[in-house]
Amino acid sequence: MRPARMLLLTGLWLGATAVHAAGQTTVHGLRFPAEVGGFTLNETNNFERTSPGQGYGLDYSQPGWKLDVFVYDLKRVAIPEDAKSAIVRAEFERSREDAFLANPRGPYAKVFLRRNFPLEDGRQLTRFQCAAFHMTRDGAKPQDGFMCVTSLRNKFVKLRLTTLADQGTEAQARQHVAAFINVLWGSNASAAETEKPRKPARRTTQPRRPPSSAQSR
Repeated sequence: MRPARMLLLTGLWLGATAVHAAGQTTVHGLRFPAEVGGFTLNETNNFERTSPGQGYGLDYSQPGWKLDVFVYDLKRVAIPEDAKSAIVRAEFERSREDAFLANPRGPYAKVFLRRNFPLEDGRQLTRFQCAAFHMTRDGAKPQDGFMCVTSLRNKFVKLRLTTLADQGTEAQARQHVAAFINVLWGSNASAAETEKPRKPARRTTQPRRPPSSAQSR
């Protein structure tokens, strides 16, 4: 194969996948580490190539847990960077309803919504809208599932976690999502959050002295 053709094919391949660098993967401008909160990145899937707007999926796992991260925009022109905005909440509700579409076509025979809850960061800012599920299927142990949606850099970011059903799984899921909050609003912090605007210097004015008797004549 000629070098020019090899370079062309390599360029096409790089343009159709996420950018991988030492210790991290960059997807739609967002950086994700190879390891975070005990999870290890296994692979990255490009859904954008065949379904524009569906973005990328990152497959993370650790013993007992599976975590999928999705970064996409649904071909929206603008997505507010606010987890409490109407657009993000609507996407959260759409994603939550998709979980119930698994019955009867998907792998789970039954999906129950346990509750919805927001997740905040250390500054009490709402970063994710989340839902907790209980899922069962024939011939397998029941599972607990968690789905969280947010927005960043004009993209939706969705986390989907699954583990065997047990007490305390929600507390663990909160810790796992908190680790990604530190990633998304740490290494991916926007300039507006990392650079505080400088306050204008306060101008000090000298009190005006009354005119002298010579000047007042």
